[in-house]
Amino acid sequence: MKSPIIIGTRGSELALWQANFTKNELEKNGIKAELKIIKTKGDTTQQWNTSFNKLEGKGFFTKELEDELLDGTIDLAVHSCKDLPTEYPIGLTIAAYSKRANPFDILIIRKDKIDETKVLKLPANAIVGTSSARRKAQLLAFRKDIELNDIRGNVPTRINKLRNQEFDAIVLAAAGVERLAINLDEFEVVELKAPMFVPAPAQGVLAFQIRENDLEMIDICKILNDEDSHINTKIERDLLHDFEGGCQIPLGVFSKKENDLVHTWISYADSWNAIPKRMHFVESETNVISSLFRNQIVEKLKNHQPTSVFISSDLSEDEYLVRVLKSHDYKVNYESFIEFKSIDFTLPNDTDWLFFSSKNGVKHFFKSQISSEISELKSQINIAAINQGTAQAIYELGLKVDFIGNGSDLQKIAQDFDAVANGKIVFPQAKKSMQSIQNNLTKNKNVESLIVYHNQTKSTIEKRSEAVLIFTSPMSVEAYFTKYTLEIFQQIISIGKTTSKKLQEFSLKNIKTAYEPSNWCLIDEVMNV
Repeated sequence: MKSPIIIGTRGSELALWQANFTKNELEKNGIKAELKIIKTKGDTTQQWNTSFNKLEGKGFFTKELEDELLDGTIDLAVHSCKDLPTEYPIGLTIAAYSKRANPFDILIIRKDKIDETKVLKLPANAIVGTSSARRKAQLLAFRKDIELNDIRGNVPTRINKLRNQEFDAIVLAAAGVERLAINLDEFEVVELKAPMFVPAPAQGVLAFQIRENDLEMIDICKILNDEDSHINTKIERDLLHDFEGGCQIPLGVFSKKENDLVHTWISYADSWNAIPKRMHFVESETNVISSLFRNQIVEKLKNHQPTSVFISSDLSEDEYLVRVLKSHDYKVNYESFIEFKSIDFTLPNDTDWLFFSSKNGVKHFFKSQISSEISELKSQINIAAINQGTAQAIYELGLKVDFIGNGSDLQKIAQDFDAVANGKIVFPQAKKSMQSIQNNLTKNKNVESLIVYHNQTKSTIEKRSEAVLIFTSPMSVEAYFTKYTLEIFQQIISIGKTTSKKLQEFSLKNIKTAYEPSNWCLIDEVMNV
């Protein structure tokens, strides 16, 4: 056996962490290893004020390591997989992929620049540092007012630039910050998780590259490989390859396995300042790794065919869902089938938590509260929201949200909330609420439903002719389908599982259900019609 194994690495603090991690994993298995630090083109141009989309994707951080592998001066190169081109020099191969670290991005904001009333907590016209075309496109989709400036340097250098007030906020990969154990307590950190914000293909994964004819290293690298990470990473990188791009294109891809199926999210834009097209698909692993299937997905996103969409909710033209669909030439109409009426109520004096399960609950609760009472809530009562959309309605009132549910599994949201809440919990809601969260709480039993509004079906509802019908509540489903039937050309999209269940009661089939009840997940399903 070779002794020692020579590991090639860049010299940045993060690259050295990755190389030392690899060295330690090998030595745990009795394999001696040494590091060789190699300077790359990326390391020598960190001071340039140049966007990554002009530099990356062509071996910017990898070529020199690959050259030394081919020359035989190193045995193994350790790469951040997201920096690695999808095509390698002849004679080299990726022998293993590490277990995936945190795959998502984080938005790091100076505390004097936090605005709780805005999406992503960024103040109006905030200056955000990022050189990633992918991050720029997705950020602008949520906040068209912000200013995006390129930022260079390693992770600590970028954080120092934020500290020195060169930016109001910066975006970094969570994995790099966590691997370097950097304390961010002086800043506000907003997690940019999928499906809301789609990370770079293979983000958080280390790739281990060797000479393809080095049989001994192929065997050794089995120690370093994580099978689940290998599967998901290969799907993401194959899609990156199919899009014919590297890090320079505004492409996010994220895959994960759930119950033997692979969920994959894609965010793709034509340029860094264009609103991305989005898609979510669920397939067997066999289908996803098929090049024919992947080519169909790529073709659909690159050459999407917009259609007409109806949403059963009262929205505004500036709403994310409406704005994104219209930017891609969808004809969008929206109207609620339900009438809402606020009613008088009295908030119990001993309330410790308010849990809002809908934006309507937020609207009608605070509509009835005078300004002094809202101010009092800020300091005395914790606030929970069932999802990001409901949380945003609370932020817009200048209030902090202490708990936000994640996903569409109401039982799981209830369990997560149960773990952090205590005291008396009040649920502002409609009289006909299903009380799914209350019914799934096990630790906290001191709960009270507070009726703050009535809802009823409108007397007049028009039949819809749009090709895609989005239903945002079970009551909307009942209101429409007690009067009308679905046309053969129409596709139904449901905002969540309870709404889908109501649709099934009307014997409706081929229902597409959003992965979670959010505007971005509805867009994912619309663009996959």
